[in-house]
Amino acid sequence: MRLPHLDQRIHLPWGEAGQLAQAIEWVLCRQLEPPARPTLALVLSFGPLYRVRGRLLARHWVEQHHVGERPRRPWRLSLRYEEVAALLLIWEQAPAAGGAWGEIQRVSLNLTRYVDFDKR
Repeated sequence: MRLPHLDQRIHLPWGEAGQLAQAIEWVLCRQLEPPARPTLALVLSFGPLYRVRGRLLARHWVEQHHVGERPRRPWRLSLRYEEVAALLLIWEQAPAAGGAWGEIQRVSLNLTRYVDFDKR
């Protein structure tokens, strides 16, 4: 279901896209290895995580092949509500993403009225 009024935007400084993409990839690879048994919530979040990872890798490629001065404004990443929820499911398993998790947690506060992020 598409709910555009719940979409969120986060600001990623230069280099954060690659770190976040690697953190997502690390969690997904670890969850798909044979001894691991991912939870149902994590299995349902694989699709949104792959979408976010693809956009982050594209941005990382642009940053790596950029010529000239760096832009002054940070890059704005648009996240759908299910992508924010999927990222919040894995943030404890992948702390290597650095400052990007703080931005994701900040925008998740805008969604607490609509989405229950409690992991009980």
